[in-house]
Amino acid sequence: VGSPLLSLTERGQPSLSTPTSSTQQQITMTVNDIGKIVLSVGVTQIIVDLLSRKFIFQSDSYKKSLATFQRAKDKHDKSSAALAAKRLLYQEQQRNPGKKSTQQISAKSIEKDEKKLKFESDDVSATSAEVTRRHASANFSTAIVFFLLYRILAAEYSGKIVALLPFEPFHLLQKMMTFRGLTGAAGFQSATEFHFLWVKAVGAGGESITKPMAPLSPDVNHASQACAFAFIYFLCNMSVKVVINMILGEKPPEGVGSIMDSPQSKKMMETFGVDPDDMTGLKKVS
Repeated sequence: VGSPLLSLTERGQPSLSTPTSSTQQQITMTVNDIGKIVLSVGVTQIIVDLLSRKFIFQSDSYKKSLATFQRAKDKHDKSSAALAAKRLLYQEQQRNPGKKSTQQISAKSIEKDEKKLKFESDDVSATSAEVTRRHASANFSTAIVFFLLYRILAAEYSGKIVALLPFEPFHLLQKMMTFRGLTGAAGFQSATEFHFLWVKAVGAGGESITKPMAPLSPDVNHASQACAFAFIYFLCNMSVKVVINMILGEKPPEGVGSIMDSPQSKKMMETFGVDPDDMTGLKKVS
């Protein structure tokens, strides 16, 4: 950085000051601030993953639910394979009625096996939903922790610039993330007003900030390129948090569906007039 710091006085008027000013709230781009946000997100995710593994995924109840699901799935797969073979044999008998076979297959027998397979399929869905519920509880706990972390960091970095972007964000991105927390708390209401104050602070009026006016990066020519904490926090959640969770997080076993696949959920959907098969089709499309 190595340049005069842009700060706002208590009246919201901009001025150039040194880091030792004790009466002004400094708004500055620092690598330390970004590193602190990245470290906070990373450490929090590591702690959450380790606690979830200890108290949820290594618990006896989860291991029991997982074993029950695996047994139901294996039983369903065997029954499904046996029914498929029986159907092929029945079709062969229908094509060659005079041919003798060691095993005679009837339509009634196939219908009975289909009902049995339907029952086993419901059992798989129920046990799968139980495993999914425990993963959902871990995800819900993680969401609460990161919401609290966001509130804490947002209060700490309110009105403070933590980075300068090499591009000028479009208005919606400014409003939702890059300028979130800067307006109001720092004494101005919009990026346009802040730009006017910034240009005035560096010693000249005009429509843009040029290199002779302030020792900033050549890519920075408008105050809207100031970046608040929220955007850095969002990027950390999309990168650092995801990578750590891929390494330390517990993934659902193969074949586990969602809570909506359980027989109880399907009955509830039917009560409200929703076809469960339609929901299954929507999930496959998405």
